[in-house]
Amino acid sequence: MATSDGRHKQHDRYRYKKPHEVKVHYNSDDEQGRRQRRREPPHSYFARVPSPPRLNRNRSTSSDNRHNKSERREPKFERADNIEETKYLSPSQPYRLKHNGASSPTTGLPFPPKIVVSEDARRPNSPSRHTYRSQEWHAPATDHVQQSLQYSRSSSGSLGHDIYQYRGLGLFEFRLVRLFAKRMSAIKCEIIHFSLTDPPPYTGISYAWGDADDKRSIQISNLNIPVAVSLFGALDAVRRTDSDVLIWVDALCIDQQNRDERSEQVQLMTQIYAKAENVAIWLGPSTDSSELAIEFLQEIFSARDDDSKKITALLSSSNRLRAVASLFQRDYWKRLWVTQEVFNAGAITVYCGNSAGVPWSVYDTAACIFQEHKKDLDSYFSISTTPRNHRLSGMQQSFSYSQALVYEGPNSLCGFGSLDGLGEESLLIVMRACRRKLTNEPRDKVYGILGVLPDSVRKEFPVNYNRSIKDIYTTVVDFLLHTTGRMDVVCESIHFPKRTSGVQLPSWVPDWSQNPEITALGYSYGFCAAGETRGNYYQFDECRNELEISAMLIDIVQVHGVAVGTHCTLADYLMAFLHWRAILMDSMSSQTDELRKSMEEKFCKTLCLGQVPPSTDDSSRVYSPSEWKRLCYNAFAAHFHSRLPYVRLDDDLIKYINIGLDDKPNLRQFLQDNFGSRMMGRCFFVTETNRMGMGTGAMLPGDIIVVPLGCRTPIIIRKANQQGRFQYVGDVYLDGYMYGKAVDHLNHGDRKIEKFVLI
Repeated sequence: MATSDGRHKQHDRYRYKKPHEVKVHYNSDDEQGRRQRRREPPHSYFARVPSPPRLNRNRSTSSDNRHNKSERREPKFERADNIEETKYLSPSQPYRLKHNGASSPTTGLPFPPKIVVSEDARRPNSPSRHTYRSQEWHAPATDHVQQSLQYSRSSSGSLGHDIYQYRGLGLFEFRLVRLFAKRMSAIKCEIIHFSLTDPPPYTGISYAWGDADDKRSIQISNLNIPVAVSLFGALDAVRRTDSDVLIWVDALCIDQQNRDERSEQVQLMTQIYAKAENVAIWLGPSTDSSELAIEFLQEIFSARDDDSKKITALLSSSNRLRAVASLFQRDYWKRLWVTQEVFNAGAITVYCGNSAGVPWSVYDTAACIFQEHKKDLDSYFSISTTPRNHRLSGMQQSFSYSQALVYEGPNSLCGFGSLDGLGEESLLIVMRACRRKLTNEPRDKVYGILGVLPDSVRKEFPVNYNRSIKDIYTTVVDFLLHTTGRMDVVCESIHFPKRTSGVQLPSWVPDWSQNPEITALGYSYGFCAAGETRGNYYQFDECRNELEISAMLIDIVQVHGVAVGTHCTLADYLMAFLHWRAILMDSMSSQTDELRKSMEEKFCKTLCLGQVPPSTDDSSRVYSPSEWKRLCYNAFAAHFHSRLPYVRLDDDLIKYINIGLDDKPNLRQFLQDNFGSRMMGRCFFVTETNRMGMGTGAMLPGDIIVVPLGCRTPIIIRKANQQGRFQYVGDVYLDGYMYGKAVDHLNHGDRKIEKFVLI
């Protein structure tokens, strides 16, 4: 078929011989995850790491929990029998410390259905065969329109059944779907091949696959094909009543069962979305007052240039804010592939339910305003003002509506801007930022973010779905170690809480398929324990199972407290504090009063990982050590008094319950802001030389603390069963050693460089 400019369109055609019974087989679960962001510099993301918890949802790991019935839980931590009784902590107390833990469409997502034609439909006497016999046709041998869809005899599966197949793509060729004009409720379309070098105007679809078992049928060249309801909704949202429209959507335009084609098309996705005339985002059907939310976002957008008092007045509408929070919590924002789809898009239109498409700038601008007014939102949704039926249990969720508005939705698509200036380090920055995004295919944790990276990085990771996950993840570490000379990527290997994985990796290789609730400390808080040093002595063994590092030995863990889990209540945080303080008091029982005072001040500084905030009276200075100790002890002691009144406190702590403070904070928010995410997943420890710190909950007495060259933080390693080999355990905050102190000792000859081989 020739167009007005003389070009030929290659139509996907098919050959069928009668209507038939359709049986659908899906080869994998549905998938979710992508993202990107706007004009902030890349490092602005670090101020938001670790991101806060989500709004009243199951916390997912590598896939949507709705389809992961074997959800894993962390063990509950009961009171340890070997905790010795002291005057600071009585193990005979009835309270038990416990925590709970829990363990997409991409172009590596759920495979499209196999369309199986029933045997009855192929029989010559079949009624359906007779009814539609006149519709059977074949493309002439001289026809320039090549057949895109065909049937071939199956070599596997049910005996005698035919399998629906795609026709192969040529070099730089891709498929588009012609979505016919709306004439009735049924969605009708055809699949066409085009060259990506000179494509016609088309719309790229960005959506979440949703429930793979929830399907509706569309007609592809008059053949009924069941697709996910979410895809049906996206197609219905973008089709027009007056004309056809060309679209690109991964579920239909890529043969997901062909790994070679998937690899080739994923490599082209940056161009596919960049060349699209428009990218249409489908958030899903109308629900949870989404129409009210969209109307409110447009009001915020219209008031963007008005006085800030008008914005503040608008933000006092809690019902509309809750509707927006629900909209920002939709599955779409959790998809990994959203990152590069939005990043590479030119124009973007957002669709939700029956509402007309809304420009991306409305969502983006409103999300920025929510960030700027975070304090106002925190006060609107404080625990004291939130209606009881809207409150969420647990310390980590007391402000979750506010957090959803500030950190989720468009704000979850990190502001990478241009990453060219960051060079090879951009790979780690993007992988950290997108770690919580969801995808069913573990390889897509790397392949799914290539579209936002500089060409110099992208070319080092050719897409190949036949490579093992271990090989891909190890290559990420190999690349970053040798191009940056820094070991920060190893610190992304999170071993607490312990999760089982089908991928057997060395302890120093991060498992990107896991989505831990905590993140490495170095980037999150701007530490530089090894100063400006570079580790130039990394050596892999031939199989890349071992890594030799150069590091300075600092100390050995002598005792540690109970670990705070990643799904704990406020009571669990309080009991952890009490146990940790008991360890501290025992360790300094023989010290002078002056030293005891200094150690308690360091203890309170350690609880917040050294991030003492500015004084509310004078923002130009941070709280002094003594001021911070009083605030810290008052917050914990007052919460014990109100929440756990039967827990026995020592006399020193009791006096802080009603202490008069000139700067009296909102205690619950104070704990949330300064200790919530910093204590989570970690435990307090004291070393053999009486240093203190806080680090991974996976640590054990006898673990070794070292500062590797080229690493932002000290790390903990553990002797392995093999002679001269060590396991990486996790990164650690060590009081006094987060800003180059070990390197100063090295330069003065007080420390030396040693070699450690990690396995």
